[in-house]
Amino acid sequence: MAAYRGLPADVSGSASVWSARLTEWYGVNGFHDTTWITWAEVKAVDWDEPAEKPDSRLHQYRRTPDGLRFSGKSGWSREFAEAAGLRAGEVREWPEGSEWLVGDTLYRSVTIRRRDAVPEIEWQPVWDAMEALAAQHGDDNVRLVVWFDS
Repeated sequence: MAAYRGLPADVSGSASVWSARLTEWYGVNGFHDTTWITWAEVKAVDWDEPAEKPDSRLHQYRRTPDGLRFSGKSGWSREFAEAAGLRAGEVREWPEGSEWLVGDTLYRSVTIRRRDAVPEIEWQPVWDAMEALAAQHGDDNVRLVVWFDS
């Protein structure tokens, strides 16, 4: 949505301090993909828009008495690798809908929507704060600045 914009030149003092600390602690690669988005841009997002390709992490579902239940996204699994014919450390992209049942776990390739990547239960407090600030300062004058350390 707003990838690779970098740290804004007029970023707040606290964000600037954190940026400097992370650089000092971890070097210039200590954090990455710094970007920002305004409330006006968040409001304009089509949350039902699908990703360009299936999620790189297979979705896992556990078989329960009530049917399949989503249990998370797959990291490396020896059982799955054997079922799918992967060698140790090999990574592949799987076509949408590809599935493997391994024991009681179903692994499925899924194309997510924007709303799936930004779960409402986790992000609603952020959106509420941005909306409240925008009511005072205007939609284009409120922004969220983010970076990652993974």
